[in-house]
Amino acid sequence: MAIKPTSRATASRPKRAVKREALLDEATRQINMRGAGAVSLNAIAEAAGLSRNTLYYYVSDRADLAFRCYLRTCETHTEDLAIAIEQGSNIRERIEHYIARTLTHSRHPLAVLSDQDFLPEPQRSMIGELNRRNVETLQALINDGIETGQIRAVQSEIAAQALLGMINWSQLSAMWLGQRDGRGFRRRASAAIADLFFHGIAANREDRFTNSLDAAQLITQPVNPFDRIQASQQKMLQLIGAASRLFNRRGLDGASLDEIGAGVGVTKGAVYHYFDDKTDLILRCYERAFELYDIFMDAAIAQGTNGFERSMAVMHLNSQAQASAAPPLMLQPGLWALPEAQRNRFIAAASGLWKRSNAMLQAGVNDGSCRHCDAAMIAEASAGAFLWLPKWLPESYPLSPPEIADQLCDLLAFGVAKR
Repeated sequence: MAIKPTSRATASRPKRAVKREALLDEATRQINMRGAGAVSLNAIAEAAGLSRNTLYYYVSDRADLAFRCYLRTCETHTEDLAIAIEQGSNIRERIEHYIARTLTHSRHPLAVLSDQDFLPEPQRSMIGELNRRNVETLQALINDGIETGQIRAVQSEIAAQALLGMINWSQLSAMWLGQRDGRGFRRRASAAIADLFFHGIAANREDRFTNSLDAAQLITQPVNPFDRIQASQQKMLQLIGAASRLFNRRGLDGASLDEIGAGVGVTKGAVYHYFDDKTDLILRCYERAFELYDIFMDAAIAQGTNGFERSMAVMHLNSQAQASAAPPLMLQPGLWALPEAQRNRFIAAASGLWKRSNAMLQAGVNDGSCRHCDAAMIAEASAGAFLWLPKWLPESYPLSPPEIADQLCDLLAFGVAKR
């Protein structure tokens, strides 16, 4: 039987698909590092082995490239959930499969859905809808576990979003903490997230953590309205708080200076009175954020009597703050778009916070208040639970910031597994 010659189009299709995947892989890595609006098409094309002209065969512009990366991420999460549900024999196995598949280092990278507001319509709404469906699938999985008695009664939306926050942060944390992202790191992260999600950190489930610290009071400073310097500083802090809130919700590239100014009732020109440009504003937001993170850490150490109480106090204060109207800027994609000196300073600050969190948790293991676990990796992954709050928390959410923090800390303290 004669073999028909393969057409040029058929022969070239696999090669084009390989090049397309290489393009999306490199673009995804750059989006996570620099943010969707700061990636360089020339650099991405060169790293993917394409010419600048060839790149436009696959995408029309930077926004289209970001859209295709986000679309692939959403489709991958959908597939991972479907396979995990099919392969797992119970709720725990399904969730563990999903975590492991999502964080597998050997597959194509996934873009953290932080800057989708950078996209034009209707692409922005499409990504939002696909992400919403994936969250609902995960939430339904948790609700099924509650109904069948495999998971204790928890607020399933908070539980699902906390899990997604830890997964997303684990794709960024190595970059932020000056670590090397690789197979070993991802395996440890997957195991730690599953362990924390199902079992929490408490050694004794009868121990109940009651928070007595108010994040708002810790960061509020008295202001003399008749002091012009203090009044000007207060206005600048209001802008930083409004900017942090919008950057957290919409991404560093999704929020404009016009929107930030409108948040406190000033014009874009007034914003430029206090800040040189958007990069300067972002840097000031991160400086304020690390000041607040240190305040929370110091307060938790002073308040707690053992490692468990101190670890939970840090999580509670950070959860309160991220759920508030003027949160600290969350650690997110875009770090590599910042000037090198400031970037290195922020990496050192983030690494220092992680080391202090690890020390508190390890102290809890030693004093018996926390159960034996991979303390370093759990201290790292758990931050994603509260850092992700602004990304999903509606403005009209029925719970107050302290109540949201109570729910999240109960989850991180005791996990979702039934006793």
